[in-house]
Amino acid sequence: MTGYVTYMEVFLNSEGVSPKQLSETLRGIGWKPCYGRYDFAYEWGSDWGNKDSNIQEFLEYLNTLHETLRNCKVNYCLRTYEHGTEDFPVRRCE
Repeated sequence: MTGYVTYMEVFLNSEGVSPKQLSETLRGIGWKPCYGRYDFAYEWGSDWGNKDSNIQEFLEYLNTLHETLRNCKVNYCLRTYEHGTEDFPVRRCE
Protein backbone atom coordinates (compact mmCIF):
# COMPACT_ATOMS: atom_id res chain seq x y z
CA MET A 1 0.00 0.00 0.00
CA THR A 2 1.15 3.52 -0.66
CA GLY A 3 2.62 5.66 2.09
CA TYR A 4 0.51 8.81 1.57
CA VAL A 5 -2.90 9.60 0.12
CA THR A 6 -4.34 12.97 -0.84
CA TYR A 7 -8.12 13.22 -0.59
CA MET A 8 -10.26 15.69 -2.50
CA GLU A 9 -13.67 17.03 -1.59
CA VAL A 10 -15.43 18.47 -4.64
CA PHE A 11 -18.10 21.16 -4.70
CA LEU A 12 -20.02 20.95 -7.96
CA ASN A 13 -21.64 23.85 -9.79
CA SER A 14 -24.76 23.39 -11.92
CA GLU A 15 -23.06 25.51 -14.58
CA GLY A 16 -19.96 23.31 -14.58
CA VAL A 17 -19.02 19.91 -15.96
CA SER A 18 -21.19 16.90 -15.18
CA PRO A 19 -20.17 14.61 -12.31
CA LYS A 20 -19.44 11.83 -14.82
CA GLN A 21 -17.21 14.09 -16.92
CA LEU A 22 -15.42 15.31 -13.79
CA SER A 23 -14.80 11.73 -12.68
CA GLU A 24 -13.40 10.78 -16.09
CA THR A 25 -11.17 13.87 -16.13
CA LEU A 26 -9.77 13.15 -12.67
CA ARG A 27 -9.26 9.46 -13.41
CA GLY A 28 -7.15 10.57 -16.36
CA ILE A 29 -4.61 12.09 -13.97
CA GLY A 30 -4.64 9.28 -11.40
CA TRP A 31 -7.52 10.06 -9.01
CA LYS A 32 -9.91 7.34 -7.84
CA PRO A 33 -13.48 7.97 -6.70
CA CYS A 34 -14.20 7.16 -3.05
CA TYR A 35 -17.11 7.24 -0.61
CA GLY A 36 -17.48 9.11 2.64
CA ARG A 37 -16.02 12.42 3.71
CA TYR A 38 -14.07 12.85 0.47
CA ASP A 39 -14.97 12.26 -3.15
CA PHE A 40 -11.63 11.28 -4.71
CA ALA A 41 -8.28 9.86 -3.57
CA TYR A 42 -4.79 10.14 -5.09
CA GLU A 43 -2.22 7.61 -3.89
CA TRP A 44 1.38 8.76 -3.94
CA GLY A 45 4.22 6.34 -4.69
CA SER A 46 5.24 4.01 -1.88
CA ASP A 47 8.50 5.93 -1.26
CA TRP A 48 6.90 9.38 -1.47
CA GLY A 49 7.18 10.10 2.27
CA ASN A 50 10.87 9.19 2.36
CA LYS A 51 12.56 11.57 -0.05
CA ASP A 52 13.65 15.20 -0.03
CA SER A 53 11.86 16.10 -3.27
CA ASN A 54 8.36 15.50 -1.86
CA ILE A 55 7.31 19.12 -1.60
CA GLN A 56 8.43 19.91 -5.15
CA GLU A 57 6.66 16.85 -6.54
CA PHE A 58 3.56 17.74 -4.52
CA LEU A 59 3.47 21.34 -5.78
CA GLU A 60 4.07 20.31 -9.39
CA TYR A 61 1.24 17.80 -9.18
CA LEU A 62 -1.08 20.40 -7.61
CA ASN A 63 -0.33 22.66 -10.57
CA THR A 64 -1.28 19.80 -12.90
CA LEU A 65 -4.51 19.28 -10.96
CA HIS A 66 -5.30 22.99 -10.99
CA GLU A 67 -4.77 23.25 -14.76
CA THR A 68 -6.85 20.11 -15.34
CA LEU A 69 -9.78 21.57 -13.38
CA ARG A 70 -9.52 25.03 -14.94
CA ASN A 71 -12.85 25.94 -16.57
CA CYS A 72 -14.65 22.95 -15.01
CA LYS A 73 -16.42 25.32 -12.60
CA VAL A 74 -15.82 23.22 -9.51
CA ASN A 75 -14.30 24.08 -6.17
CA TYR A 76 -12.20 21.57 -4.29
CA CYS A 77 -10.46 21.01 -1.00
CA LEU A 78 -7.43 18.75 -0.50
CA ARG A 79 -6.06 16.90 2.55
CA THR A 80 -3.06 14.57 2.62
CA TYR A 81 -2.66 11.78 5.17
CA GLU A 82 -0.18 9.04 5.79
CA HIS A 83 -2.07 5.89 4.81
CA GLY A 84 -3.77 4.42 7.85
CA THR A 85 -3.78 7.63 9.90
CA GLU A 86 -7.00 9.01 8.43
CA ASP A 87 -9.46 10.05 11.14
CA PHE A 88 -12.45 8.90 9.07
CA PRO A 89 -13.61 5.67 7.43
CA VAL A 90 -12.14 5.17 3.96
CA ARG A 91 -13.88 3.26 1.20
CA ARG A 92 -12.25 3.63 -2.19
CA CYS A 93 -13.73 2.60 -5.52
CA GLU A 94 -11.37 0.71 -7.79
